[in-house]
Amino acid sequence: MRLLPTDRPPQTLRRLAWSAVAGLLVGLVLARGVVTLVLALVPAEQPYLRALVGTLGALLSVILGFSLAGALSTRGLPLARLGLDRTRARARAALAAGSTAGLLVLPAAGLLAVAGASHEGALGARVGLVHLALGLGGLGAAYGVISGGVLGLLTIRAAKVWRPALGGLLGFGGTGLLAGAALGAARLPDLLSGGAGALLMVLAAFLVTAQVAGDWLIARGIDAAADSPADRASDRQLKLTLASLGLATLGVWGLSQDAVKFVQTRPAGAQPLAVPARPGPGCPEPSDPLERAAWQVTTGGGRPDYSCGNTFVGFLHVPAPDPAFSDQPVTPAAGYDGLAAQIGSARREVLLAVMEWDDTPEPGGVLARAVAGLYAQVQAQPWRYPDGVTVRIALGNFPLPGALEWGTQVYGAARALITAGVPFSDPARGWRVEVANYAGTFPHSHAKLLVTDGEALTVMGFNVGPLHLSSRRGGGDLRDLAVQVRGPVAADGLNVFDDLWARSRQLTCPPRTRPDDVAACTLGELATPDHPQGTDRTPLREAGPERVFSLYRRAGFQAADAAVAGMIGATQDTIDLMHVSFSMRFRCNLALLNPALCRPEDALPWMRALVDAAARGVTIRALLYEHGVLGLENRIGVAELRQLLQARGVADQLEVRWFPGPLHAKTMLLDGRLLVVGSQNLHYSSWEPRGLNEYSLATTAPAAARGYAREFALFWGQARRAELPEWLTRALP
Repeated sequence: MRLLPTDRPPQTLRRLAWSAVAGLLVGLVLARGVVTLVLALVPAEQPYLRALVGTLGALLSVILGFSLAGALSTRGLPLARLGLDRTRARARAALAAGSTAGLLVLPAAGLLAVAGASHEGALGARVGLVHLALGLGGLGAAYGVISGGVLGLLTIRAAKVWRPALGGLLGFGGTGLLAGAALGAARLPDLLSGGAGALLMVLAAFLVTAQVAGDWLIARGIDAAADSPADRASDRQLKLTLASLGLATLGVWGLSQDAVKFVQTRPAGAQPLAVPARPGPGCPEPSDPLERAAWQVTTGGGRPDYSCGNTFVGFLHVPAPDPAFSDQPVTPAAGYDGLAAQIGSARREVLLAVMEWDDTPEPGGVLARAVAGLYAQVQAQPWRYPDGVTVRIALGNFPLPGALEWGTQVYGAARALITAGVPFSDPARGWRVEVANYAGTFPHSHAKLLVTDGEALTVMGFNVGPLHLSSRRGGGDLRDLAVQVRGPVAADGLNVFDDLWARSRQLTCPPRTRPDDVAACTLGELATPDHPQGTDRTPLREAGPERVFSLYRRAGFQAADAAVAGMIGATQDTIDLMHVSFSMRFRCNLALLNPALCRPEDALPWMRALVDAAARGVTIRALLYEHGVLGLENRIGVAELRQLLQARGVADQLEVRWFPGPLHAKTMLLDGRLLVVGSQNLHYSSWEPRGLNEYSLATTAPAAARGYAREFALFWGQARRAELPEWLTRALP
């Protein structure tokens, strides 16, 4: 008797298909139940813990579902030829399928990392055919090799296990390649238009097809290997296989322990931001309602008022600005050249904080060479720098969940500086360069700012990475913006940097460290936020007549949240948003499993403020990013906002369009005169009590409002209307 009956192949294929469908349905039902239970039991103020527990629960549900599919598949794969009764055959097939699904946490996490890179724009404006084909093909091949190998070890002798392992690789891997190519050609985000049911059907078709093809070829391999009783797995082999699976399971458990530690690591001390000792320049209370809304928050708790006496210097664009909205000259590295110019103009101190510093030659090299150029000036003209110069670079400890890795980008920054020839210390000239990495993982620091000499302040939405460079320079054309100002508000920027620096671990490198040896550098204790050149004590100097408000937030200090919601609440005419993220609370990402899980109370404060503004007659225009994580977060946010507006009878006050290309901006213009630019997304990670560190500036400088309005108008005219899938708008309450 053959393992796969040749006289009745249709019946065998049907049985394999039904076993795969049953396992899939059980896994989905269990996953939905686990997710719902986690949302009910884990406190809402712990969104990342919810994510971890929910993910682990969903993984266990998948393991059980695959185990069931494996057990049922024995009806189509009679193993009597190997001397196994039905009970033992089911147990071994279930063990093989379930353990393989559990061990796939690593390649699955890698695929999620690819999805995350796509969300940030690393793979362009959409997930393409090649990315999906390779991702699903690789994941399928990994599953097939493990599944075929394990089932082979449980049934035939080890010397012939390569046959079912190869069959699994070809069956599952080939199906993955074909499915990835098909989904890439169909443009994956557009599948949302078919509804949640359509997406689940696509997933089911892929899994069932892969299971049938893979099991068929695995069985062929076992059948070809089992020519005599001597080819059956021995008791010793079975015991060794089970022991190996146990050890592998312990490894996965250890990985889960690392994940828990990864999630729970937070910087010590969530006390409010320190109140600066320097008094403000004596600003009068603003009369403008928008300014007053920001002023009431930023001066709360006895904080000095630094908002007056400032001047708007200009914007920095990445990639290069379009002549249609800016007369700035186009330079090779666009906004990074502007940051480099500010660094080069410093006379006493350079303070740069950024979440990411990508370990690639550019654009980090642009900033590193600017520091090197500054040092060359200190060497050549020391009389211009009588107090010496301190340069500090604070990285945000950007986590890479797919690899459970964080803190590595600080070494990339050090490598860039060393490559550019920057010395970390020159006591004779009062020169020192220090690099540090934020101590927290969740939340990490998402803030991005540059303060020079305590007088010039630039606040960015972009990181130091090639995605923001022009595609002509090998970049990703990821659009973003920074705002440059001078005046007393820079004193609060310095205070914000000090807060980040005090929560960062300083990097120490051995003398004469070479670029390839930065791994020898070590992170030590928390850094000390001092200012050897006295920039924290220098009398404030007014630079112009304009108001600029400093908006910072982190765990324990959420002034930016209150200020943004308050400014939206004071708007009377128009709101123009250009944002990469536009989301509800975390639970709403689960709308694919159950749209009813996203409820009106999951609207974040900024969204509730938008609803109230629309009810006052304010017109809202939103330019949003369409792609990333299947576009679910932004689509769900837009759908819920429309539902809330509809309930108030003001749905026509909102118009949403998809930005025409990759977008990373976090900006809004209120009533055509108050502009907000910075790092704070309209996303739960930036608004939860334990959310990310964020920093933005708000200004009523007329030139800033006019310049942004021209840019918004250009992209608005190029954008297309945001259409939402019917299932989403119908299912949300």
